[in-house]
Amino acid sequence: MSTIISVCGDCCSECPRYLATLNNSSTELERVAQLWFRLGFRDRVVSADEIRCNGCQKKTDCSYGLTNCEHLIGKENCGECKFFPCPKFNAIFKKSDLGDETCKLKCNADEYLQLKRAFFNKKETLSEIHESIFNKSHNR
Repeated sequence: MSTIISVCGDCCSECPRYLATLNNSSTELERVAQLWFRLGFRDRVVSADEIRCNGCQKKTDCSYGLTNCEHLIGKENCGECKFFPCPKFNAIFKKSDLGDETCKLKCNADEYLQLKRAFFNKKETLSEIHESIFNKSHNR
Protein backbone atom coordinates (compact mmCIF):
# COMPACT_ATOMS: atom_id res chain seq x y z
CA MET A 1 0.00 0.00 0.00
CA SER A 2 1.28 3.46 -0.79
CA THR A 3 1.55 6.14 1.86
CA ILE A 4 -1.58 8.25 2.23
CA ILE A 5 -1.17 11.67 3.84
CA SER A 6 -4.23 13.67 4.88
CA VAL A 7 -4.66 17.42 4.52
CA CYS A 8 -3.31 18.05 8.06
CA GLY A 9 -0.41 15.62 7.80
CA ASP A 10 -1.87 12.49 9.39
CA CYS A 11 -0.56 9.29 7.82
CA CYS A 12 -3.81 7.49 7.01
CA SER A 13 -1.99 4.41 5.78
CA GLU A 14 -0.74 3.86 9.37
CA CYS A 15 -4.03 4.66 11.13
CA PRO A 16 -5.67 1.69 12.91
CA ARG A 17 -9.12 3.06 12.09
CA TYR A 18 -8.35 3.36 8.39
CA LEU A 19 -6.68 -0.07 8.29
CA ALA A 20 -9.60 -1.74 10.10
CA THR A 21 -12.01 -0.13 7.64
CA LEU A 22 -9.86 -1.20 4.69
CA ASN A 23 -9.83 -4.78 6.05
CA ASN A 24 -13.59 -4.58 6.66
CA SER A 25 -12.96 -6.08 10.09
CA SER A 26 -15.67 -5.50 12.68
CA THR A 27 -13.39 -6.96 15.35
CA GLU A 28 -10.61 -4.47 14.56
CA LEU A 29 -13.10 -1.60 14.33
CA GLU A 30 -14.50 -2.54 17.76
CA ARG A 31 -10.94 -2.52 19.16
CA VAL A 32 -10.39 0.93 17.63
CA ALA A 33 -13.66 2.17 19.15
CA GLN A 34 -12.47 1.00 22.59
CA LEU A 35 -9.09 2.67 22.06
CA TRP A 36 -10.61 5.96 20.84
CA PHE A 37 -12.81 6.03 23.97
CA ARG A 38 -9.88 5.21 26.28
CA LEU A 39 -7.88 8.04 24.71
CA GLY A 40 -10.74 10.55 24.89
CA PHE A 41 -11.17 10.79 21.10
CA ARG A 42 -14.81 9.76 21.67
CA ASP A 43 -17.09 10.35 24.66
CA ARG A 44 -18.40 6.77 24.50
CA VAL A 45 -17.59 3.47 22.83
CA VAL A 46 -19.25 3.68 19.42
CA SER A 47 -20.30 0.85 17.11
CA ALA A 48 -18.02 -0.61 14.46
CA ASP A 49 -20.15 1.07 11.79
CA GLU A 50 -19.89 4.45 13.50
CA ILE A 51 -16.08 4.29 13.90
CA ARG A 52 -15.50 3.33 10.24
CA CYS A 53 -13.15 5.71 8.46
CA ASN A 54 -14.84 7.85 5.84
CA GLY A 55 -11.60 9.55 4.91
CA CYS A 56 -10.38 13.07 5.42
CA GLN A 57 -10.77 14.30 1.89
CA LYS A 58 -11.00 18.01 1.35
CA LYS A 59 -14.73 17.68 0.68
CA THR A 60 -15.47 16.63 4.29
CA ASP A 61 -15.36 18.79 7.40
CA CYS A 62 -12.04 18.93 9.19
CA SER A 63 -11.69 19.38 12.94
CA TYR A 64 -8.82 21.77 12.20
CA GLY A 65 -10.78 23.86 9.67
CA LEU A 66 -8.37 23.09 6.85
CA THR A 67 -10.62 21.55 4.22
CA ASN A 68 -12.13 24.86 3.16
CA CYS A 69 -8.81 26.66 2.76
CA GLU A 70 -8.60 28.41 -0.60
CA HIS A 71 -4.83 27.79 -0.72
CA LEU A 72 -5.42 24.01 -0.94
CA ILE A 73 -7.14 24.08 -4.31
CA GLY A 74 -5.30 21.56 -6.47
CA LYS A 75 -3.22 20.31 -3.52
CA GLU A 76 -3.45 17.07 -1.54
CA ASN A 77 -2.20 18.41 1.81
CA CYS A 78 -0.89 21.51 3.53
CA GLY A 79 2.74 20.58 2.92
CA GLU A 80 2.16 21.40 -0.75
CA CYS A 81 1.11 24.96 0.11
CA LYS A 82 3.57 27.83 -0.25
CA PHE A 83 2.16 29.32 2.97
CA PHE A 84 2.93 26.25 5.11
CA PRO A 85 3.12 26.45 8.06
CA CYS A 86 0.33 29.02 8.30
CA PRO A 87 -0.90 30.40 11.65
CA LYS A 88 -3.47 27.58 11.99
CA PHE A 89 -0.64 25.10 12.44
CA ASN A 90 0.52 26.38 15.82
CA ALA A 91 -2.76 25.06 17.30
CA ILE A 92 -2.63 21.88 15.21
CA PHE A 93 0.91 21.03 16.30
CA LYS A 94 0.05 21.82 19.92
CA LYS A 95 -3.02 19.53 19.80
CA SER A 96 -0.90 16.83 18.18
CA ASP A 97 1.75 17.13 20.91
CA LEU A 98 -0.93 16.85 23.61
CA GLY A 99 -2.36 13.77 21.90
CA ASP A 100 1.12 12.27 21.78
CA GLU A 101 1.54 12.78 25.54
CA THR A 102 -1.90 11.27 26.26
CA CYS A 103 -1.12 8.21 24.14
CA LYS A 104 2.22 7.69 25.88
CA LEU A 105 0.32 7.42 29.15
CA LYS A 106 -2.71 5.40 28.04
CA CYS A 107 -1.44 3.08 25.29
CA ASN A 108 0.62 -0.06 25.30
CA ALA A 109 3.89 0.11 23.32
CA ASP A 110 2.44 -1.28 20.09
CA GLU A 111 -0.61 1.01 20.17
CA TYR A 112 1.57 4.02 20.88
CA LEU A 113 4.00 3.30 18.03
CA GLN A 114 1.16 2.88 15.55
CA LEU A 115 -0.56 6.08 16.67
CA LYS A 116 2.76 7.95 16.65
CA ARG A 117 3.33 6.93 13.01
CA ALA A 118 -0.27 7.79 12.11
CA PHE A 119 -0.91 11.06 13.95
CA PHE A 120 2.03 12.56 15.78
CA ASN A 121 4.53 13.26 13.02
CA LYS A 122 2.48 15.97 11.26
CA LYS A 123 5.13 18.64 11.47
CA GLU A 124 7.89 16.40 10.13
CA THR A 125 5.69 14.87 7.41
CA LEU A 126 4.34 18.16 6.08
CA SER A 127 7.74 19.86 6.38
CA GLU A 128 9.34 17.09 4.30
CA ILE A 129 6.66 17.45 1.63
CA HIS A 130 7.00 21.23 1.66
CA GLU A 131 10.79 21.13 1.41
CA SER A 132 10.75 18.57 -1.39
CA ILE A 133 8.45 20.77 -3.47
CA PHE A 134 9.82 24.20 -2.70
CA ASN A 135 13.52 23.33 -2.53
CA LYS A 136 13.21 21.71 -5.97
CA SER A 137 11.49 24.76 -7.42
CA HIS A 138 14.08 27.11 -5.92
CA ASN A 139 16.99 25.03 -7.21
CA ARG A 140 15.89 25.18 -10.86
